[in-house]
Amino acid sequence: MFKGEAPATPAEAVLELREIAHSWVDGQHTEAESLTEAALRALCGGLETPSLLHLAALNRCEHDLAPELFGRVMDELGFGFHPPEDYWEGRLALARWWASEIVGGWLDPADGIALIFYNVAEAYGRCEELNPLIDAVAAHWENGGSKGSPEEITAQLNQIAKELLARIPPPAR
Repeated sequence: MFKGEAPATPAEAVLELREIAHSWVDGQHTEAESLTEAALRALCGGLETPSLLHLAALNRCEHDLAPELFGRVMDELGFGFHPPEDYWEGRLALARWWASEIVGGWLDPADGIALIFYNVAEAYGRCEELNPLIDAVAAHWENGGSKGSPEEITAQLNQIAKELLARIPPPAR
């Protein structure tokens, strides 16, 4: 999104860091150098947190600290994700987190539904919590693809995310 240029506002900086977090929370880690560059762009965009300052200041010899610092940055900005220890509970918690990111407007609905479907529903299978998503994807394939305007499709995907939020309980703390 902002590769090479600094975000103009703190809100844009948070959006860039959130985009990294969307795949990060499922173990698809960004390279340390990219994390430090994103942190530097965020600082230039006016965003400041204690860990963001440390992350941006890492030199190459300290890149092993980047994952922990990025985790702290996510927590400091309020969108950290801490799944339950149980693998399957963690998968459902991840689906819930992505659904909340969709509903909150921080994750593109098509991208978010794809993340949930491919990274959670395919592995988890059919269950009461994921049925709205699985049924919608099956209907989409059976009907030969997208029907409706982009706005209608986005609204349908947002509705699926809302249904997932209602069906998947928040993880116990």
